[in-house]
Amino acid sequence: MRFCKVLDTLFIILLINSAYCDSENKYSDSKKPSDACNGKENDQNDYCSKLEAKKLTRLDGVEVGFSREVKVEGDKILHLSTLNMKPLIFEIKDFLTKKECSHIISLATKVGIKSSVTHQETNVDGIRIIDNNGDKMLDITEMKITIEDNYDIYLDDADIRTLYADLEIDPNKDDIVTKDEMLKLSPKDLRAYLNNLVTTSPIKKSRFSEQAWIFPNEHKDKLLDTITDRLKNILELPPVLIDKYNAIQVVHYGRHGHYNAHQDSGSTDQPCCHLHSNKKCSICRYLTFMLYLNDVEEGGETAFPIANNETFNIHTFRQSGNTHLNSRCNQANLRVKPELGKAVIWYNHLVDEETGWLGDLDDYTWHGGCPVTKGTKWIMNRWINVSPDREIDLGI
Repeated sequence: MRFCKVLDTLFIILLINSAYCDSENKYSDSKKPSDACNGKENDQNDYCSKLEAKKLTRLDGVEVGFSREVKVEGDKILHLSTLNMKPLIFEIKDFLTKKECSHIISLATKVGIKSSVTHQETNVDGIRIIDNNGDKMLDITEMKITIEDNYDIYLDDADIRTLYADLEIDPNKDDIVTKDEMLKLSPKDLRAYLNNLVTTSPIKKSRFSEQAWIFPNEHKDKLLDTITDRLKNILELPPVLIDKYNAIQVVHYGRHGHYNAHQDSGSTDQPCCHLHSNKKCSICRYLTFMLYLNDVEEGGETAFPIANNETFNIHTFRQSGNTHLNSRCNQANLRVKPELGKAVIWYNHLVDEETGWLGDLDDYTWHGGCPVTKGTKWIMNRWINVSPDREIDLGI
């Protein structure tokens, strides 16, 4: 059976980053954008000065509670306040009015709201086994993480034991699945079982919501232009980065709606998805701009579970179960309350000190949406996409 061959090779320790699909690095043989300006023989002064002038801005948070005024269109003043330093998070209250928020919701409704789908839900090839200690056996925690990484479905211990019983694996009921027991499980049967499970219990999904995509280039809308102009004034980034790849995501969460902890961007070792159409790519989102479009009666906070931790270890974090914000939101270190018109901004990446451009992921930006326990929740997301290649990003 094809699965058996796949399983023999995959029953090893695998750390799967959901933001990218393959370890191929298409940037590894390329010169850094700054290389052309190094060396005495270079006489491209205009070109190099243009590159040097374009740094990737990262605003200084100063300290929690620090606030600065930002003048936008006309005499309007917005107040940018530092909400957190690790990771660096800002908030702007009253970024949009109630009428403007309703307009964004109306645009999304006209485009069409569809059930949210994450990357893992599209995976169809075999099962990637997460055997963290390499003993060729899966305990309950390893099985939960295996299912999370393959299917983006988050089960608790009782769900796993029910799965074992229904699919007749782990016959001795010791909560350990051996390699031989796993070989009896067909990927097709497992997927069918899990699909049926989330049909009846959609809250088991990593993300339980609906969404719409709005493309400003296709909608000549004054408010969308205003949002773009305000971001240029606030972020102080090269304007081309804000003008390019400017899709807006609007998300609706009903009761129990949530999004378990994740990162918005991926490794800088991969080619960026916004520049490459193939699957072997990484999402490259330097910055996240999120806007609450309504007040939520209860729940719906944006949680940062490891904010302000002294250290971070991906194994410890995953095994702790604290990615499960649907059930462990109250254990998150930082929770941001949704308020109509309030914007929240954070940097998913650091800035590389040598190049002045896209640096490593900020590990502390793991975040997600706590479950809505009463009412409904609407948000808008806008990302600033940046790749490791400054020349491509700036169109130089």
